[in-house]
Formats: sequence, C-alpha cells, structure tokens
Amino acid sequence: MKIKIAVIGSTDFCERTRQLTSARTDIELNSYVYEEPQQAPDLIRSLTPCDVLFFSGSLPYLYAKETLENIPIPSVYLKQDETEIAITLLHLALQRPQDLKRLSIDVRSKQNIESVLKDLNCTTERPFVHILQDNEPIQAIVAFHKQLALQQKTDMAITSVHAVHEQLHQQNIPAMKMIDPESSILRTIELAKQQAILHKSNAAQIAVGIVKNNDFSLDITPTIEKMASILQAHWEEKKQTFTFFTTMGNVEQALKRNDFLSAYQPLEGKAELAFGCGETIVEATENAQFALDFIQQNDDHSFYMLDSDKKMHGPFPETGVAIEMKVNDPALVAMAEKTKLSPANVSKLLSFSHFRQTKQFTAHDLALYLNVSRRTAERTLKKLVDFNYAKIIGEEMAYKQGRPRSLYELNLPIYL
Repeated sequence: MKIKIAVIGSTDFCERTRQLTSARTDIELNSYVYEEPQQAPDLIRSLTPCDVLFFSGSLPYLYAKETLENIPIPSVYLKQDETEIAITLLHLALQRPQDLKRLSIDVRSKQNIESVLKDLNCTTERPFVHILQDNEPIQAIVAFHKQLALQQKTDMAITSVHAVHEQLHQQNIPAMKMIDPESSILRTIELAKQQAILHKSNAAQIAVGIVKNNDFSLDITPTIEKMASILQAHWEEKKQTFTFFTTMGNVEQALKRNDFLSAYQPLEGKAELAFGCGETIVEATENAQFALDFIQQNDDHSFYMLDSDKKMHGPFPETGVAIEMKVNDPALVAMAEKTKLSPANVSKLLSFSHFRQTKQFTAHDLALYLNVSRRTAERTLKKLVDFNYAKIIGEEMAYKQGRPRSLYELNLPIYL
C-alpha cells in the first residue's frame, strides 16, 4: 500500500520533490503550495486524507505548529544543516568569484554557519549573518538583506526562505535561494515514510476497554452498545463487567469525539472505565486492568488509557481533547449546498473521514458509522461522487455470494 505524503512548500520545492520521487511506487506525493510560509496553517486545514506531512523547512513547520496539535498523523520538516550551506557557497563560487564579506545570508542555526565558516578557515572575512527566529515575519528577513544591499555593503543575498528570495528579486536586489541537497530531501522523505508506517502500526495495536458496573440496579447495556458502536468494537459481558475489543487507533479517535464522551457521562460515579493497548490481547487486557486498578486506588471518576509503553493517558474527559465539528466553515457550507446534504450530515462525513485509520471504505462501512441503511449510505455516496467529494477506487468481493462491493475514498478536507 502506498504511503500518502502531503508536501507543504513553495512551487519550486514541491516540483523538485515530485521529480526526485517520480520513479517510486511506494509513496504518493500530494503538493500543497504556499506563496509565503505563514500560509501553512491554512493549507493544513484544506488537506485531503494522507498519512504524513512533509514541510519544506522549519519556518512553515513552526507557523503550523499550533494547528498540528489537532492533526492525528505525524509530520516532519527538512532540516537545514552544514551540507546545505556548504553546497550553496560552493555553487556560488563556481558561478563567479565571491568575496565572503560581501554576502548576506540568513540561516536557521548559528552553529551550522559557524561550523562551515570554521571548516573554510574564514576567520576574518565573514558574511553578514541573520539567524531566523520562530514565527519571524518575512518582511523582517527581507529588510535585513535589503538594507545591506542599499548601503552597498553586499553584492549578493543568500536566503533560506523562498518568499524572501522572490521579494528581493522583485526589488532588483541580487539574491539566490539556499540549495536543498538532493540527499537531504530524499532522506527526509524516507523519514516521513517510516514515521507514517510506525504511526499506522501503533494505531493498529490491539486495545481492550473494561467497564466495571458498580451499581447493579442500573442497566448500562444501552450505553455499552452505543460506546461499542463508536469504538467499532466487539464487546462481551461477565458479572457486570463489560469488555471492549478494538484497536488503539479507534480508541484515540473516539476520545476526540463528543458523542463518545457524552455516552460516557451517565457512567460517571456509577461505573469505572479503563483502556489498555498492546501487541496481544493478553497484554492489552493486562494494561487495561492496571489502568482500572489505578482508578480504584485513587477513587477517581475519570478514565485512563495505558499504552504498550506503559504510559498512562488521561484523565479523560477532563483533558478537553474533544473535537467539535464546525458546520459554519465555508468549505463545509459549500459542500452542503452542492450535495444538498444537511450540515449535520456533512459534519458526520467529516468525522467519519477523520475517524478511520484506512482511507478505503464501502457503503456498508459508512452505513454502520452513520447508523443508516445501506441504501441511504449509497445515495449519500452518489452525491459525493457526483461533486468529486468521493471517488470509486475499486471493488471488494463479498464474503457471501453476491455482487462485488464498490470501494470508495473520500476527497475532502478532514482537518477543518
């Protein structure tokens, strides 16, 4: 299965990464182009389903860092190092002889530029150096290079930021973009791929949830059934103790859903809930029991999850991890108007896309999630396909005799 990588960067960077990976069959790159790094957060909100984010540098990554807190997939960025700086200086020297002290350069790390200058034995002739700061305005970087050029102290500006390079050119100030080494790009793409595989592996770990009913006069079976549906879990009951069997990915996504937290509320103070994750059912059950014992020992009305690394997550729901789906977002409003689906159903579709660990699904999968008939789900999917919010990507053979079932993939922004 291909790993889908969302590349967030300038036009040149996205095109270069596409060219470098054009022969690869194990990954698929989807480009999200910005004119300035500050636009990175808005691009993230328009992402269609992917497995990992790849930023062209630390600046767009830092601008997007707050937005990334709500993104349930890993992200990486191309880190600037001594090789990038050295190759850029070498390229410039091969083009024409350059006096180092007549250069201005902006870099991410002071240590990197100092290491290169030391290796070049530059003790007296040094360029004008600007160290990029977190969330620094583009205009401040442009002003650094421009002022030195207008004062005739420099002949060339070298910048790490594509938008700065463009603005300097527009103002007729000689400038060149720092050269990203091919090896660094390919290495970071491989890192992105491995991070995505690791994330998928962790999400697929077995998860066990235990609900211990302390109020025998209370019938909590309807609540258990609702929670199991949201968790996409099989459940069983023994002596007023209910056990869910699902995956870690399903648990993590359920904990972000208001309907799951609302389903849990009637159990507060009347039942105890704990989750455990592991490579096997035995390990996951042991971790769930450990988390349950923790709750009982601390007389806590919250619930917790113990992962395979023995890290306790919680308390829930006090952590405030629930994600509210907005139906007033322009993209969702436009989708509702085109498809004639209600805003509530559009929100449910967005939640469905966000919730699933796999991108492919059938009408049956959607029907189960929305708690509607398969015929209703098929009508909904037809509207989505008609307006390019979904596409048919293949067929799945039925388990019993019958026609193959169509496989769908959503094509809509899932991180609004």
